[in-house]
Amino acid sequence: MSAVTLTTRPDGVAVLTFDQPGSKANVLTRELWTEFDDALNSLSTRADVTGLVLASAKPGIFIAGADLKLLANAPGPNDPEVRAFIEQGLRVLEQLEALPFPTCAAIDGAALGGGLEVALACDCRICGTNPKVQLGLPEVKLGLIPGWGGTQRLPRVLGTSGMHQASTMLTTGQSLDYHGAVAHELVDVAVEPATLVTQAAYYVLRVDRKDRRARKFSPLQPPWERQRFKPLQEPEPGAATEAVRVLYEGARLPLRQAIPLETEAFMQLAGSEESKRLIAEFFNRKGTRG
Repeated sequence: MSAVTLTTRPDGVAVLTFDQPGSKANVLTRELWTEFDDALNSLSTRADVTGLVLASAKPGIFIAGADLKLLANAPGPNDPEVRAFIEQGLRVLEQLEALPFPTCAAIDGAALGGGLEVALACDCRICGTNPKVQLGLPEVKLGLIPGWGGTQRLPRVLGTSGMHQASTMLTTGQSLDYHGAVAHELVDVAVEPATLVTQAAYYVLRVDRKDRRARKFSPLQPPWERQRFKPLQEPEPGAATEAVRVLYEGARLPLRQAIPLETEAFMQLAGSEESKRLIAEFFNRKGTRG
């Protein structure tokens, strides 16, 4: 069974639906990235497609995040297997951004970590008015920073006025519900869940893609002076400090030059004893909750 299905609406908008077999959540494994990549490849040459909507068949979940088992088993920082995993996701998201038509993420539940990073690579995002909607980058709680462009796409999507909000989300791991996501312009609009995909298809054909892409791929202006942030005692000062450093250093650069800063910082944190300990604690809590 496939984790990704493609359909095309009469208006030419393709709908790519994530539905990982045998799982309550969509998780970004190497296999899912490969299927996602294959689907995007098939779309990239289709002249009949006018837009793309990313959706989920999982109730209350868009994409829950990355496959943490691979990170938990890393022997140490800068592990080649972890790097290959991160670079695979980065290539797929670059391909998503390179499609010749606009894209929209339709979110009606949790879009956390890598799940939000997938949505950030789209031209626009809309969400349902579902109480389960959570948009966030909680990697700091695992002794990590985002690895698929989240530190760089988030502030560009929020705009220059959103640097403080981006830093808050990155250093605390806090998530936004649909009210907060709309208020901070992380999503464009919130709609009734039953109409989410239909509204996303309508919206994707009307988005000002040129303006959004110009803002996303350029350095943030004016040049950002590093603000003073009180180091976090919880959950992990090292990861929070790196998130702030990468956020502000990357803001001065075009997107494609900024993302490697994030990658190298991530590679030093992934596989560290602190990160592995926090991931183990996360799995223990998850097991306790059943």
